[in-house]
Amino acid sequence: MSHIKNLKALTKVLGLMEMPRRIEAYDISNIGSEHLTAGMIVCEDGKFKKSDYRTFRIGSVEGTDDYASMREALTRRLEHLSDSQGSFSELPDLILLDGGRGHVSVIRELLAQKGLDIPVFGMVKDDYHKTRALCTDAEEISIAREQDVYSLIYRIQEGVHRYTVGRMEHAKRKTVRTS
Repeated sequence: MSHIKNLKALTKVLGLMEMPRRIEAYDISNIGSEHLTAGMIVCEDGKFKKSDYRTFRIGSVEGTDDYASMREALTRRLEHLSDSQGSFSELPDLILLDGGRGHVSVIRELLAQKGLDIPVFGMVKDDYHKTRALCTDAEEISIAREQDVYSLIYRIQEGVHRYTVGRMEHAKRKTVRTS
């Protein structure tokens, strides 16, 4: 029940027309320019759906360009919307990015090019690396006083970060072992 309460509060704070049933969150992790990894986690009806988590090894980006990496990951993810089965055939109701206005701008542009209208928000951290706000490409929405929303966003942001870093470290260990 508290999952639905949190989603209703999120819907209100973000000014969404409908409560998001499927939320996809993305993060980028790397060690220098090696093992560039994007992670995607899914929160469905307020609960984490680990069977839908995915990792994207970023291959077309030179250096450590977070914006280009995020664009590649979401481009690859969205290519599968036409699949007849599987979790990638489902359209997310909300996309959350571990990043700020620049990340949101890049992904909104990608969605517009694909003719998709999906709300996109960045999850902004403070100087202590803790969740502070959500943002569009034009404004920041404080969630500090919205405990239900803060709790949900904090769990999502920490979850996607942990998942992505873990997958990137796994790839690094495999490389070290083979060399």
